Formats: sequence, C-alpha cells, structure tokens
Amino acid sequence: MRHALTLAAIAFAGTTANAGLSITEIYAGMTGEDGTIDWIEVTNTSGAAIDTGSFYYDDESRSINDGGLLDSYMLGAGESAIFLISDDNEASDDVTYASAIAEFVSIWNYAGFVGLTNGGGNLSQNGDEAVLMTGTAGSEVIESAAAFGTGFANSGATIDFVSGSPVDSVLGVNGAYESNLFFNDNFSFPNDMTSLVGSVGLVPSPGAFAVFMTCGLLGARRRR
Repeated sequence: MRHALTLAAIAFAGTTANAGLSITEIYAGMTGEDGTIDWIEVTNTSGAAIDTGSFYYDDESRSINDGGLLDSYMLGAGESAIFLISDDNEASDDVTYASAIAEFVSIWNYAGFVGLTNGGGNLSQNGDEAVLMTGTAGSEVIESAAAFGTGFANSGATIDFVSGSPVDSVLGVNGAYESNLFFNDNFSFPNDMTSLVGSVGLVPSPGAFAVFMTCGLLGARRRR
C-alpha cells in the first residue's frame, strides 16, 4: 500500500554536493520483530568506482561527530550495496545467526556486498532522514539525503526513492521481491512467520540517475 506523503523542507546544513553516491532505498523496521536491523541501500550514480569508506552516514542530526563511516568497498559505477546501520554487527532478533550480516543475507537471499555504517543512529519508524556526508566535523558536505515521513515503517515494505518521493516497495514493482520468512508474532500469520518486500541491491539502469538534493528534491530513477 502506498502512503501519501508531504515532504517537509529539510533544513539546510553544510555544503551541498554529490560525489556520486546516493541513498536509494531504506529499511526502518516494522512492528514486532524486524527480521533485519535497519539499513540503507547506497548506489554509485557516477561513471567510476568509488570507495565507500570515505563517506559518513548519520540520521537527521547531519553531524560527522554523531555519524559513522561506511565500511570500505570499491563500489562500481551503477552498482548498489547495502549498509546495515550498526556498530556491533549483532543480529536483530534471532541468536542463531552469527551476525547481523549473516541474518540479512539469509533473509534476503542476497549475494551482493553488505557492510556496516559503524554508527550513525537507527532510523525511527515515525519518520526520519538518512544522510551521506563527506568533509570534517563542523564542515560537513552533504552528498545525499533521503527523508521519509510517518506511515512508512511497520508494513514490512522497504522505502524506495522513485518518482521524486519515497514510496513503499510493492511486490513486482521496480524489481521488488519477497524475502524469506522469519519469526514475527505481531501479525499472527501461520506459525508466527512473516516476510519483507523490497528491491534490495538491484542496480538502476545506466543514465536513469538524478542527483538527490538535500532540499528534498529527490531524483527519479528506474530499475533494470
């Protein structure tokens, strides 16, 4: 189900730029057991490989002091990667998983790169903002900002930034698919199991990118 959303103007903070990385999908949890910890999908919208290890993630405070560096990975042109919002790599709900990364890979059947943000603050289910920054503390350069309002989390759908505004991922739309089942007794599905829906790590078509500006104007994209 899609939710109506009015994007509030994002208070300008720091210098706006774009070094080629954009936040293109977000998971902020759901009611009850989340399946995985919160995460962001980062896509290289440039024409060359970029080391993600020079980028900081933070939520709405937009502060490098409060943020965390992304794990280092040479993200190829047009490639997407997942970064779990964590500094300890602990699984979110099920102690049988060795780590949060192993949990994510298992639930999503995901074969791409999965790293950590090494801090930066979890995303709120009542609306929040995810930000990528470079620069230094007090002189942050905002490279990408993705804001979402209330009503998105709790459904089991990821938040996909298409058509200029965030929307809930819908099965079969823009490459969205269903995850494996995991325990969640809030929905009372058979055997207390449920699943998630998202287009996790799918690479947008070349040339379909637009810069994600921090004023809330998010570029449209389409997926291959």
